[in-house]
Amino acid sequence: MAGAALWGLGTALGFPVGMSAARDDPAHAAARVSVVATIGYVAFLAGPPLIGFLGEHTGTLRALTVTGGLVALGLLISGVLRPLPGTSARSVGG
Repeated sequence: MAGAALWGLGTALGFPVGMSAARDDPAHAAARVSVVATIGYVAFLAGPPLIGFLGEHTGTLRALTVTGGLVALGLLISGVLRPLPGTSARSVGG
């Protein structure tokens, strides 16, 4: 139960952090926030049925492995999404 609670807490905090990061550049804030919101809401609506479908066909453990794989993929690409050294999101826009 503690693992599920921590997983839920991490998921609940991810959306607001993503929204805050998306609005850092005032010139592109609206477009970026709309993309982050769309991704978040699609994941919220499509994620549980997808995990249920996979769980029905392959088992619960393998279905939840997909979630772990997506988290690992996010961790791998997070380094690529950092700003370059010496620049900030606010100075790039102008």
